[in-house]
Parts: sequence; structure tokens; C-alpha cells
Amino acid sequence: PIVNVSSRLAGVDHGGRKLAGLNNIELITDRTLEANLREMAQVKKNHPKHVLVASLMVSTREEWRELVQKVQDAGCDALELNFGCPHGMCERGMGSAVGAEPEVMKTTIGWVMEVARVPVIVKLTPNVGDITEPALAALEAGANAVSLINTIKSVAGVDLDRMVPLPAVGKSSSDGGYGGPAVKPIALHMLGQVARVFPKPISGIGGIAEWHDAAEFMALGSTTVQVCTAVMHYG
Repeated sequence: PIVNVSSRLAGVDHGGRKLAGLNNIELITDRTLEANLREMAQVKKNHPKHVLVASLMVSTREEWRELVQKVQDAGCDALELNFGCPHGMCERGMGSAVGAEPEVMKTTIGWVMEVARVPVIVKLTPNVGDITEPALAALEAGANAVSLINTIKSVAGVDLDRMVPLPAVGKSSSDGGYGGPAVKPIALHMLGQVARVFPKPISGIGGIAEWHDAAEFMALGSTTVQVCTAVMHYG
């Protein structure tokens, strides 16, 4: 399930015309791996000339090797390793908990490269002091590309009547990942840093909503761009 909280965020036009940013709280899906693999295979069958990229996030060497094999068999053309999920899951060794530890990243990427038959993209977290360190770790581990940035750790707000962070379900809440146009300046800065040290392809992410956004990312070294918030907002 994904909960996108746009209320209480500065710059949001509730008429649906403009969006400054949003805080997403993405929990582990309850959909089965088998269902995802079926859909990947069907998408590739329906669009054989289009590139299908599988986004992956698991923990152990055995899990990585098994998942990589299965998505490749389903027809994926590339893999994006999610080392940027802001919700961390440090107890599982996943997401930004890995992305913030270059040596752990190198080990995990190595597990993937042992069985990968398609290009491997490493998705970087912005929740680090120096974005070039994980980028260089990905390069040393043999990754074919990196993508950045994933969302920024954030809290949407606080319900001052109940004294609970938002969004609140019962008396429980969580932090999330901030994305959308508001993070574009941060994304451009980090992209420029990575482009100086990473000689392979870079996929730019973060607040890309119009053509000139994409052009700015490319001007700073991005070879491809990704769009998520704008698609959710505008359709």
C-alpha cells in the first residue's frame, strides 16, 4: 500500500493544478512475487520493443540471486537495485540502510553481478553526507549505471490535537520520503556531484515534471531521466 500525503505541504494547490511536493509512506507490498512476475512477463509480451526495468529490494545473497534470476526469466531488460528506500528497514539490511553504507553496498551489488545477464542500475539514497561515496562504491562493484535521487526522509506534519505525526492511523505513524518538484534543486546538486566521479550512465530522478526539467538534468550529466510524481499528479 502507498499513502501519499499532499495536504499540509507548502505550495500545494488543492484545486489539482500545482504540486510542490509530497510525502510518501510506502510499506512492503502484500502482492505476491508470482503476481508481479506474471505482470512483468505480460508487459514485455505486449510491448516487446520497450525497455522493462525491474526494481528490486531484498536482503540475503540467496534472496538476491533468486530474485534476479526470476525477473530476468520474466523478460526484464535491466535491474534497478533499490538502495534508496527512505524507510530504511535496517533490521532487514534493505533500502537506505544499505545505501548509506558503501561497503555493504559493494557486497550486495557483487551478489547481483554474479548472476545478472542484463544491465544493473544502482538507485542511490540522498540521505547521506557525501553522495559520491555510494556512487564510487557502485562503480567499484561493477554496476553498469546509477540512478538518483530517491526520496528524502521527512515527516509530513504533526496533529497537534492528538500529538501524533501525520499521517496517523489510529495512534501510529511513520516518517516517509519527500519527493516532487520541491526536491529538484537537491537532486540537481547531487547529480552534478556524481557526474564528476561516475563515468558510466546516470539516470536522473527528482522533480522532473516538464521538458526543461529533463534538459537541466541532462545538462548536468544525466543520460536518462525518470518521472514518477508528475505522472501520479497529472496522469
